[in-house]
Amino acid sequence: MLPLAEVVDWGGLWEMLWSSFLAGLAVTIAASLAILGATRAVDARRAGQLVPAGLFSLVGLFGALLLAAAVVFGFVVMTSK
Repeated sequence: MLPLAEVVDWGGLWEMLWSSFLAGLAVTIAASLAILGATRAVDARRAGQLVPAGLFSLVGLFGALLLAAAVVFGFVVMTSK
C-alpha cells in the first residue's frame, strides 16, 4: 500500500487551493463593484447629483465587465482541458 504522500500531488493540490481562492475573491470583488456602482448611481441620480451618478455608473460598468470577463475566462479554462 502506498503512503498518502506518494498518492496525492501536493503541489497540484496547493496550486488548486490558492488559485480557486483568488478566483473566488476576484469574482466577489467584481460583483460587489457592480452592485455598489449601480445602487450608488441610482441614489445619486435621484438626489440630483449628476457627476457622482456618472462616476458611480462607471464603477458599476467596470465591475460588470470584470465579472463578465471572469465568467468567460472560466468557461475558456474549463473547456480547454
